[in-house]
Amino acid sequence: MRLKLFLIPVILIGVLPISKFAHADLMDNFFSIFEPSKEREIGAQQHSQIVAQYGGEYMKEGLNDYILDIGLRLAFVSEMSDLPWRFTILNSPVVNAFALPGGYVYITRGLLTLANNEAEVAGVLAHEIGHVTARHGAARQSRATGIGLLGVIAGVLTGSSAVQQLGQQLGGLYVADYSRDQEYEADQLGVKYLGLAGYPRDAMAGFLERMEAQTKYMVALTGNSGGGSFDFFASHPQTEDRIGRAAATANANADDLDREYGRSRYLGAIDGMLYGDDPKEGIIKGREFLHPELRFKFSAPKEFQLINSARAVYAVDGKGSQMVFDLGMKSNSGQSMADYLSRVWLAKIEVPSVSITEVGDAPAAVTRTVLDRNGQKVFLTAAVIDFGGNRVARFAYQTTNSDSALQTRFTESFSSFRPMDAAEAAAIKPIQVKIEMVSGNSEFSSILANMADVTKDKKALFVLLNPSFENGVPSVGQSYKNLQEGN
Repeated sequence: MRLKLFLIPVILIGVLPISKFAHADLMDNFFSIFEPSKEREIGAQQHSQIVAQYGGEYMKEGLNDYILDIGLRLAFVSEMSDLPWRFTILNSPVVNAFALPGGYVYITRGLLTLANNEAEVAGVLAHEIGHVTARHGAARQSRATGIGLLGVIAGVLTGSSAVQQLGQQLGGLYVADYSRDQEYEADQLGVKYLGLAGYPRDAMAGFLERMEAQTKYMVALTGNSGGGSFDFFASHPQTEDRIGRAAATANANADDLDREYGRSRYLGAIDGMLYGDDPKEGIIKGREFLHPELRFKFSAPKEFQLINSARAVYAVDGKGSQMVFDLGMKSNSGQSMADYLSRVWLAKIEVPSVSITEVGDAPAAVTRTVLDRNGQKVFLTAAVIDFGGNRVARFAYQTTNSDSALQTRFTESFSSFRPMDAAEAAAIKPIQVKIEMVSGNSEFSSILANMADVTKDKKALFVLLNPSFENGVPSVGQSYKNLQEGN
């Protein structure tokens, strides 16, 4: 969660694809045509905005050059080898990759955490290079899908799903909206580039399988059964279709290379990489959210899973109940919390009554109301706490469950909000990806015990990051990714 929020519309414009896989008849009315010389200019104009939206460029000794080497190895065998290609790692835990016209390719550290070897990363980069060489950068505007608390409350009123909106938010602020045919074309071009660059051609299908596993993990974690809502490549066609097509293309051009190509080299490159949220955006430790820069902390309700984003902090229980937290600003220093709650934050909702209270030593106000969503009762709890300097901590909880015990958990949650002192903030350490090795006495329970507390289902996350552990601890000497507090 950031103190300042920016929603920057991104306009991406390209020209008609020229490869043999193009479907010009479907896209003649969709593309805005620009000379190739303009494409680099367009990419350069958008580069700084994209980097800002994704938390800046992530820098780690050896890793940036390593990703650049992989990217250039693929770009040099493409139809646009003479472009001044640029490959950027974005400082975001979101699993995503995309490209801008003119050779700008982006990959998040969240995606690098999910990938298991160099070949999978090469498959992703090859696909994005395919979008550039086929000139798929059609004019479109990114969907700014971040939602604040009013957006969630409006969703209750209109019947839209806050969890689905959350899935879009997790998908990132940039969504390319490529057509199905464009995605398939980029897949086929990517397979071609993989082979020409000496990578296994089925590497792309391998990473698409990781994406499927990621989606299933998020669905299980949050209880969202919306299918594609937690597909982090939200702009792509259904992953199952793409896996099949990518595998078929690879099989038609079979090679003898191992899909685990470059695993040791890759794991060495990401060892020590930041995992999850950057501490400057706040971090999650179990049910607790801590923000060392803004100096506050609070706990989610029991049995809820926290999810951080640039716009707000979310929590879900997997049963349809949701929490959203963000910071607001009072119009003046003398404004009371009750006035802010009813006249500013919830001005569009009829608030039956407001309770004046304190959280810690800070003035606070709370309201509870019942809303109607397509004939279904939705119970809304909203609380605001004076955070000093005209800042207001805002909590909203919504549920269709009238259980009083759940309301008690909501109260415990917003009542846990506290400022942090300098010493407490300084003690918060980032979570890092650490590469470890299976030893003769390794047991799954001891490995998980050594894993940082970043999720309510540590085993599921560990297996997602290390699929070789799906059926138990693998053979001695095999490397795996673990998550630990850094320095």
